[in-house]
Amino acid sequence: MTTGEAVAESESYWGRLSKETCEGVSRFDHAQLETERPALKEEIRSRIVTPAHSLKNRFQAWEGLIVFLEGMQPPGDQYLFSEYENDLEVRDGLQVALAGMHVGSQRELLSLLDSLDARFEACTSQDVTGELDPWLRRRRRDADPTQWWWHRKPKTALW
Repeated sequence: MTTGEAVAESESYWGRLSKETCEGVSRFDHAQLETERPALKEEIRSRIVTPAHSLKNRFQAWEGLIVFLEGMQPPGDQYLFSEYENDLEVRDGLQVALAGMHVGSQRELLSLLDSLDARFEACTSQDVTGELDPWLRRRRRDADPTQWWWHRKPKTALW
């Protein structure tokens, strides 16, 4: 399975965004690029035109985790716990990004996010016993109650 197939829902959805939403995404990506550029070597700063953490890449990364958890794509050599934590932080970033967008664009992108979140919920379960607390205790304690994804664990053990 290729990366393109692994994030098929996001890719397909992205091609159908309204003009207004595309413009909002472009503004977000431009601002993101400006935050990423200072960390780049001077000789390549001006050549980078797309941020590594573009909104599309964030959606695809979130879907990539979901595809992995659904078992549709076998893992590489390893999937470390820190990668799971990073993937949950990607979901945080989507929440923040969408909160800063125009209402119409927000609604349009929330439709995709809601679909991905439903898939994430289906392949995870509530961590009622606190199994992941030794690794996520601080993040869970500091998470806003609306950040429910921090309190879920994969149905199939990854570690």
